[in-house]
Amino acid sequence: MTLGRTRAGLLLVLMLACSLVLSCLGQPALAQSSGQSSGQTSEARPAVPTAKPLADGTSDTAPGRTAAAPAPAASVPQFRLVPADTLSPNVHLLLTVPLADPASLPQVAAGIESRFGVTLAAEWPLQSISVHCFIMSVAANADLDGLIARMQADPAIRTVQKIQTYNVLEHSYSDPLLPAQSALSRINALRAHALSKGRGVSVGVVDSGIDATHPDLKDRIVSQHDFVAGNTGVIEKSESGEAHGTAIAGIIAADADNALGIVGVAPEAGIIELRACWQGSAATGQCNSFSLARALNFAIINKIKVINMSLGGPFDALLEELVRAAISHGLLVVAARGEGTDVAFPASVPGVLSAGASGHEPAIPAPAVDILSTAPGNAFRYVAGSSASAALVSGVAALLLSARPSISSTDLATILRTSLTDHDGSPLLDACKALQTALSEEMSCTQ
Repeated sequence: MTLGRTRAGLLLVLMLACSLVLSCLGQPALAQSSGQSSGQTSEARPAVPTAKPLADGTSDTAPGRTAAAPAPAASVPQFRLVPADTLSPNVHLLLTVPLADPASLPQVAAGIESRFGVTLAAEWPLQSISVHCFIMSVAANADLDGLIARMQADPAIRTVQKIQTYNVLEHSYSDPLLPAQSALSRINALRAHALSKGRGVSVGVVDSGIDATHPDLKDRIVSQHDFVAGNTGVIEKSESGEAHGTAIAGIIAADADNALGIVGVAPEAGIIELRACWQGSAATGQCNSFSLARALNFAIINKIKVINMSLGGPFDALLEELVRAAISHGLLVVAARGEGTDVAFPASVPGVLSAGASGHEPAIPAPAVDILSTAPGNAFRYVAGSSASAALVSGVAALLLSARPSISSTDLATILRTSLTDHDGSPLLDACKALQTALSEEMSCTQ
C-alpha cells in the first residue's frame, strides 16, 4: 500500500513536471498559430493599400474610381484652408516657399510672420510645381506694394503676390426668349458624332458649381471637387449647382438620345467638376488666385487631359506657372479669350487654346451667341460669350481624344486651330473636319 502510494506520488510529480516543461516550450508556437486555428487574423497582417494624399486632402486615385482605404489620419498633413470667397486682395498676400522640407514649414511661416508683421491665414501645398503656399493677412492700412518689395528680397520666400480676382466670361441677355440657334450644327458636331461622341474622355471644368442632378448631366458627372468652400472633401451630387458652371458643362457634354433637353458637343464624355468660382446674387461668377491655383494643381496631379477655363482676368504669376506646368505635362488647356481688345488671362498664356467669336484673333473661332444649354433646377437657358466658345472647343477636343487616344496635345491643338470652315465669310471650327484630319478618315462633312 505504502509502495503503491509512493509510486503514484512519483508518477504525479513527473506528470506535473512534464506538463510544465511542455507548457514553457510550446507556448510561443501556440500563440503564433492560435489566430489561424481559431479563424482570427494574426498580427502579421498584409499591408492595406492606401491612396496617396493630394494637395487638397483628396487622393490620387483616378477621378471617378473608388479610392483605396485611406492612410491613417496621423500621416495626412493637416493644412489650413479657408473659403476662397473670404479672401480680399486688399488684406491678403499669396506667398510660395519651396516644398523640399515639409517639416520646417511651421518655422518658415512663423519667421515670415515675425519679420513682416503678418498673420498666417491659410496654407496648402501645390505638389504639381513643388511649392507650398501661404496666405498672409496684413494690416488694413498696410502699404502692400512696399511690403511685397521687402518680401521679394527675403531668401526664404520664393514668390509673393496679391490675390487676383477673376470673372466668368459671359454676356447675359435681358431677353428671356431668344430665337433658337443651333451651335452644334454650326460647328458640324452632329456629323462628327458618326466617328466619335467623346466616350472615355473626361473634361475638367474649372468654373462655378455644376447641378449634378440635372437630367441632362447626372450621368455625365464623373466626380465633383470644391476648391471654394474651404474644405478638402469630394462634394456629393446635390442641387447646389450654379448657373455658369452648369451651362458650360451642358455645352460640353449634355446627354444625348435620352428623349429630353439638349445634346452636348461630346455627349458621351465625362465631366469633372473643379469648382473654383462662386456665384451669389449677382449674375456673374467670381474666382481668385487661391481657388484657381488649387483647382489647377488637382487637374495636373490627376492628369485631366482637357481643362476648360471659361473665365478671365488679370495676369497672375502663380497661375501662369501652373498653366505652363499643365501644358508641359501634356494636358490641353482651353480658355475663354474675352470680349475686349486684349486677350484675357489665362487665354493669353502661350500654349493655351484661346477660344472666342469669329474675328477675335488669335482665338479658335466658335459660336459665342444664342447657345442653348443646361441651367440649375432641371431648366435650360441661352448663354453667350467666349465662355461658351471655350466650352464648344473643349467638347471637340474630347471627340478627338476619344477617337484617337494617343494623339499628343500639340497635334491636338494644331488640328483644332486649322480645322475651320467658312460661314458667310467668317471661319468657324468644324468638328467633322477635325476628326477627318485626326483619323485620316474619308467621309463627307458637307452639311
